[in-house]
Amino acid sequence: MERMTEQEMLQAVSHCFKCRLCSIADFHGSGEKWLELCPSGSYYGFNSFYSPGRLELLREILTEEINEKTEMLMKVAFGCQVCGACYERCKEVSKVELDNAKLFEELRRILADKGWILEAHTKIKEHIDETNNAYGVSEKVEYSTTGSDVIYFVGCTARYREEEISKSMIRVLDASGVGYTVLADEWCCGSTLLRTGQVSAIERLITHNVEKIKKIGAKTMVFTCPGCLKTFKETYPDMEIELLHASEYINMLIDEGKLNPKNLNTSMPYHDPCHLGRHLGIYDAPRETLKRIGVEIEELPRNRANAWCCGSGGGVKSGFPDFAKWTADERVSEIKKTGFDVVASACPFCKRNLQDSEIKVFDLAELVSQSLL
Repeated sequence: MERMTEQEMLQAVSHCFKCRLCSIADFHGSGEKWLELCPSGSYYGFNSFYSPGRLELLREILTEEINEKTEMLMKVAFGCQVCGACYERCKEVSKVELDNAKLFEELRRILADKGWILEAHTKIKEHIDETNNAYGVSEKVEYSTTGSDVIYFVGCTARYREEEISKSMIRVLDASGVGYTVLADEWCCGSTLLRTGQVSAIERLITHNVEKIKKIGAKTMVFTCPGCLKTFKETYPDMEIELLHASEYINMLIDEGKLNPKNLNTSMPYHDPCHLGRHLGIYDAPRETLKRIGVEIEELPRNRANAWCCGSGGGVKSGFPDFAKWTADERVSEIKKTGFDVVASACPFCKRNLQDSEIKVFDLAELVSQSLL
């Protein structure tokens, strides 16, 4: 796992003009409305919590102007979903490729190396150390295996919390007739550890998962969790295996005539997950999937690269639950203003956090499964 050097980080920070245009959605694209884009800055209300302030904190940590752990320092460093909205807006406005999300994760890594870490995040690591999943569940969840054409990597949340997502994806795979494998001994991909700075703990997870995956000999691996997909694409070694989000794979199955979904003849908004959209650039595939099963999308005012985060990522749901809930409430309020009390998405974390704000959330895999009944 390649780290940025101190010089690279300081050089990157120096490119920030402190204009804070990264905190609002595309003004012209949103009908000349002033729409907030940074949950952290919007919630806490101080400049330190916007991207420029957090980058300044990184600079001060690197230059040792700050060398004492405080409650506010920890809140600024970890009270951010690392959603990537500031990166997308900055490169659009300034044309500078300033990877804020990576810099913020480097900040957390530096702090974690000092032993400066939230207790809630330490607990997640303890769960993974003890049970190899982020929720500390010791009971194994069994899945059927029908072949080795494709591996479905389930991920901790779809396996232990939002099980209807994984059950739905299995039903889709069964309907396609494709031979698939779900790893009986799948371990956490390590995404949560990466986002919370606990990078050294991921090596054994990578070694284990790579060994199990290579034994299967599959050519394709499918994910319903964008966080897992991002981690495999950016952190795992190249295993010469195609890595696809469920929407991309389902579209392929429909193209090949292996799936024949019925028209659901309905409409609802679609919420862009941060890891799927901004981090991986996958915006069209889930929309195409919904279109193919007869779901007309009501686009939200903040969508695609300008989407408002669900609030769950970056360790915020565990570390700052009130902030996570507020962020979800803001998104749900936006959804309900369109006249809907239901939303589609394509991420277990989004489903989990948005439904805590009392809205019905359908994962894309669930809707595809319904269309096959």
